[in-house]
Amino acid sequence: MNETYIGIHGYSTHTPKINGIIKFNPESFIVNEIPADIQKDINGKYTILKVKLRNWDTNKFVIFLSKLLHISKKRITYGGTKDKTAITTQYFCINIENKNTIDYFNLNIKDAEVMEVFRSNHMIRLGDLIGNEFIVEIKSDYDNNENINSTVKEIFENGGFPNFFGYQRFGSFRMNTHRIGRLILQGRYEDAVKLYLYDPEFDKEYYRIDFFQSQNVDEALKNFPKYLSFERSILGYIKEHKTYAGAFNVLPKNLAMLFIHSYQSFLYNRILSERMKIIEKLNEIIDGDYFMPVDKYFNPDKNNIMRADKYNQEKLNLLSKENKIRAAIPVIGYNTKLSSGIEGEIEKKIMCSENISFNDFKIKDYPELSSSGDLRIASALPVNFSIIGKNKLQFSLGRGIYATSLLREILKNEDF
Repeated sequence: MNETYIGIHGYSTHTPKINGIIKFNPESFIVNEIPADIQKDINGKYTILKVKLRNWDTNKFVIFLSKLLHISKKRITYGGTKDKTAITTQYFCINIENKNTIDYFNLNIKDAEVMEVFRSNHMIRLGDLIGNEFIVEIKSDYDNNENINSTVKEIFENGGFPNFFGYQRFGSFRMNTHRIGRLILQGRYEDAVKLYLYDPEFDKEYYRIDFFQSQNVDEALKNFPKYLSFERSILGYIKEHKTYAGAFNVLPKNLAMLFIHSYQSFLYNRILSERMKIIEKLNEIIDGDYFMPVDKYFNPDKNNIMRADKYNQEKLNLLSKENKIRAAIPVIGYNTKLSSGIEGEIEKKIMCSENISFNDFKIKDYPELSSSGDLRIASALPVNFSIIGKNKLQFSLGRGIYATSLLREILKNEDF
């Protein structure tokens, strides 16, 4: 599948393509969370687990852990979601009382190691991270270190790599969540549910095809494997209520929200791709841009959003070159106010081509899935980048910045 499917087009560098792949096994992609300051308190309300996971989807690990502890999954929170094909070190927050007798170190979960347990009065929430450290190996028949160095040098000269939402944002294996999100926004709920259960562009399994052809829910519940718990929950809802309407309500809210967020990410990727055709330097700020201060990991200060104009442009570009601020692009929602100038024209063009409006993100039949929108910086730089072996890289990125967006600049492989 080509990257244009998820709205991505173009590179910020001109170095040659590398004939290599990433994530060929979990050990080749290591992610260690850099948590925000979590104050330990022996009498704290929450139990914090530092867990090393191998080949675990974050949502599925939380569900498994909640069943093991006999608590609602809503009582387990975390700072960030991670890819399945990886070894990750993550922090989980458990909100239960009088559970000090649980031996968390001996939970006996396959491919999961509890490394640390402590109490705190700090409840970890999504995004409650400084960033992530990555150790990534590229599988290749050649030593590409010189080429990698050249690409990273050009990235720094250009003021960063494009801060695209990576392919993981669109589904682990079936990168169609944005298409499902678009259907939900259009009010085509039955079509959205059916696409979730069977997508002809990705699905070859007999049970998905059989359901698409027969629409026989009873047979589907016999045939869909137990591990497809979300699909089976939706099928169970359809069987019980004899309708597709409301079927997404059986999914965890954060999973259902992913459909809307994925479509917003698709729009953002398209806007950024168009911007790159017009503006050469990714750290350039032009008249009409939104911009925000950033820290050393390029985490933006969203409490300090400003707009550039022709009078402050020169000063702002000096600050951007010093990596103190970054231009920001709207992640479209019902409260979005578009940029002005050239960037604003790009945003209008993409919304028009998608036939989407701000009000579409207020979803009357699924109000809990409505999204007000956001801003996301257009570019970022890796922190503490180094090559630590043949085709082996180590670097850190701020929260929400995808390592795969940096790595695509290095590999220049437009397929995923």
